[in-house]
Amino acid sequence: MRTISKIVQFSMILLMSVWMIFSCKDDKYKGDYNPEAIKGYKNEASTVSSKMDSVEAVNFIAKQKLREFFELSALASNTNDTVVDSLLRDQLLSYFPKKDTTEIFSLLRNLRAKKVTYTSVSKFAILPKDSITPDSIKRIAYTINYFNSDKKLIETNNHVGVFVLKQEPIKFQREFKFYFRTLNEKQDSIQKDSIPSGVIQKSRGKSPK
Repeated sequence: MRTISKIVQFSMILLMSVWMIFSCKDDKYKGDYNPEAIKGYKNEASTVSSKMDSVEAVNFIAKQKLREFFELSALASNTNDTVVDSLLRDQLLSYFPKKDTTEIFSLLRNLRAKKVTYTSVSKFAILPKDSITPDSIKRIAYTINYFNSDKKLIETNNHVGVFVLKQEPIKFQREFKFYFRTLNEKQDSIQKDSIPSGVIQKSRGKSPK
């Protein structure tokens, strides 16, 4: 009986250990962080492979731009160099039309207050019933994760953003111009949309330097 009891105890400890490992697997930042590369992020036109269909191209570009914007925002919120701060803010402004500063500066204050150093985009989906056409407005449901300087998770937030994508054909290439209308659409304007289960898109490339 004692042997069986010890086996049961050992099994319970093992199971608890495995559970703790897996339950904490998303609590640490595991991305590739390169501040020099992030400093070079700009909202430049994106060229995608001709092998991508329209849906793949839209998903790839939108997630790439989200990742760039939040990584650049986190970096800007942590700099004490006024020259670098000004440059990074100008780069952030390029992701919005008409140099709209309200949402950007609000985000920077929020990141600074929470001492966010790293960010990652996890769940991501273009909301259904949006048309995939050139020069179109689209809505995305996404999850943004904030991490501190020790790479520990601070908080996770679900948002619905709105962006505009304009396609400009170039010989042998497809070039898209992109900008955000908002990163966090107000709740009263969301019509029962959420991130659909099983519809999570992942970028298959890295942000350009």
